[in-house]
Amino acid sequence: MSALTSPLTPTPSNPMIPSEIALLPRPLAADGLSVGQLVSKDSKLNPSDLFDRDYDDVGCKWYKDVVILSTKTNTFTTSLGGTLLVQNPLDSDTEMGTIEAEEMRVRSLKDPNDALSKRLATGDTYPWIKEQVQKGDVGFVVAVREVTNASYKRATLRDAGNGNWEVVREVGGEVRDGKRRDSGLDVQTGSKRDAVGVIMKRVIVEGDHVTLGDELSTELFE
Repeated sequence: MSALTSPLTPTPSNPMIPSEIALLPRPLAADGLSVGQLVSKDSKLNPSDLFDRDYDDVGCKWYKDVVILSTKTNTFTTSLGGTLLVQNPLDSDTEMGTIEAEEMRVRSLKDPNDALSKRLATGDTYPWIKEQVQKGDVGFVVAVREVTNASYKRATLRDAGNGNWEVVREVGGEVRDGKRRDSGLDVQTGSKRDAVGVIMKRVIVEGDHVTLGDELSTELFE
């Protein structure tokens, strides 16, 4: 795995943006992933009982993230933030890509526990949770990173000397191993607004008591 010369996550000027947001394996249409949503491997329950006062919104006008992709699964695996240099070349089963967008916004819950309580006050939430936890993990989405008019491109590493490799975004039809390829990554969300990152807490059920536990990985979205 590459050793970095800058933080693992994007560092826009607003320090209120959470730094622990996990990169989604694949970008999703923003309308399909909302803060306050309950998620299991094969089902989602959208929030209808949360309002603007329950959320915090922060963002910036320009966004860039350098990402590592698995060539075996064609999924995003690691966010390198806005770094320009890495200190090791990529593994054989990975490649580099970039996300660039006109705008970025992070929406998060002001009080996740209070929001969950509000969700549990509606009639369909508790039965849904009880059913889904019998099948596996259930997550509660507490923050989402959303980008607008995003461009997803491949990137290459150029030897910059002194053990550093420069991240170079591909343009046009680049030639690799003697073959020309599209510089765009295969990302099709059908949306102007894409969700690219998430923080999700584990939902724990003990008898009739429902609480939030540790953070879940993004495996529920794979």
